[in-house]
This record gives sequence, C-alpha cells and structure tokens, in this order.
Amino acid sequence: MSIQARKAVICVFDGLRPDMVSKETTPNLWRFAADGAWLRQARSVFPSMTRVATTSFATGSKPQTHGVVNNAFFHRPVIADTALDTSRADHLALAEKFHEGRFVEAAGLGCALAKAGKSFCVVHSGSAGSAYLVNHRASHNGQWTFSIHGREFTRTPGAVDEVIERFGPPPRSNGAPKFQEADYATRVMTDHVLARLQPDVALIWFSEPDTSYHYRRIGSRDSLDVTRKVDACFGSILDAIYSGPDAADTLVVAMSDHGQISMTGEFDLIGALKERGFKATDRMEEGAEVLATHGSVSGLSLVNPDAIRLQDLAATLMHMPQTGMVFSRDGENGDAAIAGTLAYSLIGIDHPRAPDLFWIALSSAAPDLSGAPGTGLFTGGVGVPIGGGMHGGLNPHELNTMLAFGGAGIESVGQIDDATDLTAIAPTVLAMMGVAAPDTMTGKPIAAVTGQARPRSTRRRIEAEFNGFRQSLDIVELENSNIVLGGGREV
Repeated sequence: MSIQARKAVICVFDGLRPDMVSKETTPNLWRFAADGAWLRQARSVFPSMTRVATTSFATGSKPQTHGVVNNAFFHRPVIADTALDTSRADHLALAEKFHEGRFVEAAGLGCALAKAGKSFCVVHSGSAGSAYLVNHRASHNGQWTFSIHGREFTRTPGAVDEVIERFGPPPRSNGAPKFQEADYATRVMTDHVLARLQPDVALIWFSEPDTSYHYRRIGSRDSLDVTRKVDACFGSILDAIYSGPDAADTLVVAMSDHGQISMTGEFDLIGALKERGFKATDRMEEGAEVLATHGSVSGLSLVNPDAIRLQDLAATLMHMPQTGMVFSRDGENGDAAIAGTLAYSLIGIDHPRAPDLFWIALSSAAPDLSGAPGTGLFTGGVGVPIGGGMHGGLNPHELNTMLAFGGAGIESVGQIDDATDLTAIAPTVLAMMGVAAPDTMTGKPIAAVTGQARPRSTRRRIEAEFNGFRQSLDIVELENSNIVLGGGREV
C-alpha cells in the first residue's frame, strides 16, 4: 500500500452548503478547493442528520452497518418511554451499557489509526453525542477528544483539563452566532493540537454555520458573518499547517456533514395521524399505537407489530399533501414491502433499529426569502423557528455537502463531478496514509482523489406510486454501493 501523506488534518463545517462557498464570503475555502480536488457532487447520508452523518463519516459506512439510524430514535430496550437522543451523554451511556460497548456497530477512523499505531486528536464544538460518535472508541484507544462544552461532553475529560489549564475556560454564547467558540476551538487546534500534540491525524469540528442556519436563517447577515468567521479560522489552520515542519506531508480535508433547507411551514404530523384514527405520540404512554419522532423527517413505528395496520399507516401518510416521501423495509423480492413506498436498502437505512417507516416532509427547490434554493415543511417540536433551516431529508440542497482535498498527494484538478458521499472520506484518508481500512468500512476511497482508476457508475431514477401519490429517488450506482443524489414527491 503506497503512502501519499504522512499526516492528515480534517476540518468540518457543520451544515455548510457548498453553494455558500464563494470567493467573496469564504476566500480561504474557495482558494483551497479550487487549488485542490473539489467534489461538487458530494452527498450526506440518510437521514441527513448530524449524528447519523458524524457516525457515517467516522466509520465509513451507512446506518445499515453502524446502527445509528437517526438523531433521536425509539430503542425501547434501552429507553422505554421516549426516544433515545444521541445528543445526550446519559442516553449514549445507557445505550453503550446495554450493547456492551457495541452501540456503534462499526469500527471507526480512530480504530484504524490506533491499530496502525497512529495518533488521533479531535477538537469538537458540537454536542456530546457528536463529540463521542466522531471517535466512539477514543478512550479505549488512548486517543484525545476535546469538547468545548466541558468534561462531561467527552469520554476523555483529561483533554478538557489540559486545554483549560493553558487557555482558560471556553466561552459560553447564548444562541447563535457562535463567533467566540469558533475562535477558541481554532486556537486549541493551532496552538495546542498541531503545535504541541502533533498527532498523525487531527480533526476540528465547527458547530457553525449549522447553528446560525437553524436559528438565524440560512441567508441572513448573521449566517453569512459566521460563515466568514469559520472561513477565517480555516485560514489560520492552513497557515499553521503550511508554516510547520510537516507541511509537505500533510493531507488536508475541508468538509461539511450535510446542507440545510429553509422551513416555510409547520405540520403537526402526530395531530394529523390522531385525526385519522391512529393513536400517535412522541413518547410511550398508555394506549399509544404509533411512536413518532419530530423534524423534517419522522421515524414511525407501531407499538405492536401488525402488517395490515402498518400498510394502513403508510397509505394514510401517502394521502397527506404535506408528505414528501415514505420509505419502508425491504420485501422478499428486494422492493419495498409496502406498495407506494421506497425500500430502505436504497438509502442504506435497513438496520434492525430502524423504525417501521420513515416519513419525509414535503420540500422543493423553491427559493427561500434570501433567494437560496430549497424550502420545505417540518413537524415542529425541535426548537427551530419557521424560516430557520433544517435538514434530515433527501432534498438535494440538504444532501449536497462541501468536500475538498488538498495538500500531500493531491493534484490540483479543481472541480470534480464524480458522485461520492460521507462514507468515502475516511477510507480515502486511510488509503492516502497507507493504513488498512476496517472490514466494516464499506465506503471506498475516492478514485478521483487517490489517482486510481475510476469505477463504473450508472445514474438511475427509481419511482414508486400509490393511489395518486408519486415519489422518485435519484441515485448513482457504483460497484457495491449507491450514492443518493436526492429525491422527492412528484407534483
């Protein structure tokens, strides 16, 4: 296995839409991407939620392999009365205890590096769940994860202690934008991780612009300003790399985990199901029939399995004008088990923990108030105001991600139109460093980046229809996987 890079630095900009990357707003990202290899058709996974995306990136696999099937999902053997919330450290601790350390069922980037005797450090400014899932075996492998939120937000609290001793306590912003957090995390990355710890692989995860997209709107002044801020932070990280002793040997990755679209309306899905005769709820209670999660995507499960009742539930969802897409488990012939729905395997969500159905709210490419394409509905219940951004579904503007490679081993090829997704990033980094990928890492190195022969690919549109409801899914078929480009209701 050839070695093209001895070290790697990965910079993640949570929620950054690639169409928000420009010479004017993000000059550092723009120049880096234009001078390197910029994957313009990069995609997230389904559901396009942060903790699902984090786990898929880290393990190089989709939820069908790693088992984290939503940001919050019903997993009643672990938490009986409500959804397991993967942002919460206490919920994750319960899940890990129940699964005897195998809640995440795939080995991650950190595991591969540890096996090869290489070090891995993470600077994280997101939730406890994201900080954990980006390297879920950090403590076991003797690796280092710093969370800007404090000791209880990481499995390696000593990292927080040493950072606070040197830099003082992290800032605490109320809401968005999070300018100070971005500056603090960058300083930890440049002055401590890169300068002192000097790991083989370093990762920084910015919580912006995702937070501002959610609460200040995607195209707002606040969102643009904080995007400029994290771009400036990226510039500082590049300066630290290129002025250091390992500049010629360091691979750099700039990426986001998903995009966002703007919410134009709220739809009470649970209330609508109750009106149609289903005893739906978001928590286990007496008489509950259907358990449902909130957001622009909802996972729905029957409390008591009943194939006929599940078909009725799916038909009811497809009859609603607020429905964008409906997915169900695979049937015996490989198609969806329920007429009119699309199969879980097409989107890599066919795991035993997945709900009986996934419902996606209606969305379109229509512009929002700032002119950015991509608008849709959501159920509410997640704290985001109407007009704010959301993600989770299959609208191309929430699926399309920022992804660019530069530095060691990367030819200056500019924009590349090859389809890829989050599961290919870790395998690409490992391949460039000459490190073997775990068997569970089903994503493959990006040939256009590593210089290998490009695999054959076929673009397909898959359609399903039931009583006037029509939906379609656009995918690119590779040798052993699908890249989901987008999907929606045909209107």
